[in-house]
Amino acid sequence: MRIGVLRETLPGERRVPLTPEGARLLVGHDHLVVIESGLGAGSGFSDTEYLAAGAQMAYTSREVAGQAELLVKVHALRLEEIDLVRPNTTLVAFHHLAGQSAAQHEALVQARASTVSLELVREGAEYPIMEPLSAIGGRVAVTLAAWHLTVLGNGPGILLGGSPGVPPAMVLVIGGGIAGRAAAAEAVAAGAQVVVLDRDPRQLARLEAQIGRGVVTAVASEYHLVRYLEQADVVIGAVAVRGEPAPKVLRRSHIRAMREGALLIDMSIDEGGCAETSRATSTENPVYEMEGVRHLCIPNLPSEVARTASRALGSSLLPYLDAVAGGLPRALATSAALRNAVGFLDGRLVNRALRRFVAQPYVPLDEIVPIAED
Repeated sequence: MRIGVLRETLPGERRVPLTPEGARLLVGHDHLVVIESGLGAGSGFSDTEYLAAGAQMAYTSREVAGQAELLVKVHALRLEEIDLVRPNTTLVAFHHLAGQSAAQHEALVQARASTVSLELVREGAEYPIMEPLSAIGGRVAVTLAAWHLTVLGNGPGILLGGSPGVPPAMVLVIGGGIAGRAAAAEAVAAGAQVVVLDRDPRQLARLEAQIGRGVVTAVASEYHLVRYLEQADVVIGAVAVRGEPAPKVLRRSHIRAMREGALLIDMSIDEGGCAETSRATSTENPVYEMEGVRHLCIPNLPSEVARTASRALGSSLLPYLDAVAGGLPRALATSAALRNAVGFLDGRLVNRALRRFVAQPYVPLDEIVPIAED
């Protein structure tokens, strides 16, 4: 199969979905891999490394998309990029289709495109592609929090871990999933006072078992939310519902209740954000202030450690990418993980969970690609 890999266009995005090692494996399986020149510049992978791995190079996105049957990116294609793709191309990316515009959905239909959303690849209860990146993002969030608490980071001049005789900063993590657990563990290791809220007591029990008694946990009631928001120096929002927009768990009144100069890091911004006051920022202008609270809402936090994140993404994605490269219908017939992740198939909406968010005619996937019998 002809596999194209496009350079990212989202400001601040430096990750790649395919490393030179991954390209070598796909070429070894008799696939043609074409990369856009400069693909790995932000993550430290040179064009020379890709060429040595057997990939071919093109110099424009139009040239890559024009010959690819399978097109791979980190972020979903923009409208103008969808116009470049061949009919019946398979698009592999973090599509977040529930949060995309109606125009984006219509463009995918008109292109007769198929989409595999990496954030929805699921093996049982686990999301093997999304979870490693969520964990990286949680750790990066704490690193950024430590910097933005300092005077150099335009913060109030607080050391995250405190000092003898001086209490540490208080970090409130909302959400005890993969990203929240990683953020909590990193903040505890840095010496912060850490509180984690989650609606599910089982999540909190798992978190305590992983981190130990150095973290305070509480069920995410309105009482606990307001109580800890008033005390927090840093709030990390790690709330997500897979395949859906993030719930707005922080209302404007909650933000007003926070300390002036406190920092909110909204890790749910890819899905629209978990606070009513959140809007996407960039690495060039990461912070804005609203209601006296500083907001940091970078959609691609793992990109701040692009080389590590690219290796994590590439290794987890590669088995699925290799399967799709053998033919999407065949992969869907044998892989429940990929069936969960397909949104459009040749321009038809086939993902049942997306019907609430995508105003396009729905056809059950089972009617097009039955599950193969053992």
